Amino acid sequence: MNRFFTFVFSFCFILNGWSLWANDPQPDQYWIDFRMGQRDTVHVKAEIILEDSLLYMSSYGPMPERWPQFIRNLAVTDSLGRRIQVQESGQKGWHLKGTDKGQKMTLEYDLILEHEQLNWPGGIDGVAYKRDWGIMLSGRSLFVMNGKRKKDLRIAIDAPSNWKVSVPWKSIKSPDQTYQVRDLQALQESFIFTGTHQETKITRDGFTLKFVLGGAAVQKQQGRYVEVATGVMDYYIELMGGVPKPSPGQPMGECIVIISQSNSVDGEVIGNHLSMFMDPEGEPFTQMMGWFMFAHEFFHLWNGKSLIFSTNSTDWFKEGISNYYTIKALYQIGFASEEVILAMLDQLFYQRYIQDPGLGKLAPSDAAKGFDKDNHWGLIYGGGLFAGVAMDLEIRHQTANSASLDDLMRRFYRDFGGTTKTIDQTDILQGVNRLGPTDFTPFMQSYIEGTESLSLVSYLRLAGMDAQTSENHLQIKSRPEKTELEESLWQGFLGEN
Repeated sequence: MNRFFTFVFSFCFILNGWSLWANDPQPDQYWIDFRMGQRDTVHVKAEIILEDSLLYMSSYGPMPERWPQFIRNLAVTDSLGRRIQVQESGQKGWHLKGTDKGQKMTLEYDLILEHEQLNWPGGIDGVAYKRDWGIMLSGRSLFVMNGKRKKDLRIAIDAPSNWKVSVPWKSIKSPDQTYQVRDLQALQESFIFTGTHQETKITRDGFTLKFVLGGAAVQKQQGRYVEVATGVMDYYIELMGGVPKPSPGQPMGECIVIISQSNSVDGEVIGNHLSMFMDPEGEPFTQMMGWFMFAHEFFHLWNGKSLIFSTNSTDWFKEGISNYYTIKALYQIGFASEEVILAMLDQLFYQRYIQDPGLGKLAPSDAAKGFDKDNHWGLIYGGGLFAGVAMDLEIRHQTANSASLDDLMRRFYRDFGGTTKTIDQTDILQGVNRLGPTDFTPFMQSYIEGTESLSLVSYLRLAGMDAQTSENHLQIKSRPEKTELEESLWQGFLGEN
């Protein structure tokens, strides 16, 4: 692109942005240009009002110190067009020399899309990526920010004419891609997808899932993806008693679910949004694991976003109980058979549990400190699942199936959803103790706050399942004949409400 054309394009792009907001100069404003870098670079221009002299990127994610590594050509000018000296400030970002609070500054920089050249721990982590069908960015990876109290930020996006733009933000100018973002946290905890992907929505009671489907094989199965996701969503809504309820002042809005075609399977939640790598042409078990990850991450909009926990000592509940209801959801919509579920209990959860390096040494309530829970997946995700199964079947057995862990989840949703109150270990213990005659205090002391290994054998037998551990496997099979109570307990295990 020659210099004259670049100048004309940039001038028109900036002029358009100024005309949009000439009467409202206060909010920080960003212009994101996907057209100049030919998919290798994203150009960003911003006008900000300084709260202090520090520019920074998101502190979210297990390796947030990496986000600034992909920023190039950062330039800052004041309202008179004078260049401001920018000094790198270690992992904190960039320090602006000789500036004062309240000054208006213009930033320009390039984001280089080379994130996937590095290994990232613990999932996708909001890492930017480019594919033949488009570019995915998280707010974490894209935005250079200033201050902490900014509200109603404004974003304009310029992309090739044949590209769609998918974001979770409120549109304030149509058909132009111009949006308003609630605050800096919402800005960081967002996804942006631009490209030739497909987009479709499903809505329940004002709650909307916006699906972004990228890749020919994924797009070919659009109907199947939406069908499964709709079934899972409806199951969770019925189970909990309503759609996700975030804390006051933190509206859920539209939740984006990005599903990109990949040879690997991975997934994560950032803010209220999901990003998945799925292999629609992979082996059945690979596809099952993809949908398991989706249903697990999706349930966090209830168990993790609507229900907020005080510390990570309850991650066994947030992650393990979410695994339990993931199994139930996939069975209830007909996606996972009983045979598949029994195989997953052994080959995935039991194997990871008994092989966890912390088994017998570390309490599940202590296993999630910092980002260490990925190193103790078996204790938290597997052990937490086993604790949920054990408590649920014990409650159902003692109450002739008139009460269950479902009642605890609904009570938590009713009492804590949509509030700023948090749930701790005491709330969980008191909650399960209210559901029947069993006092779970010794159970919690032994298996959650202690280091004893939890066996499901005796609990599964309550539901008419012959179970044993042999040669490092959890072997489960159904008895030929079950009592009426045993059958009802087993159907409860499988998710019947």
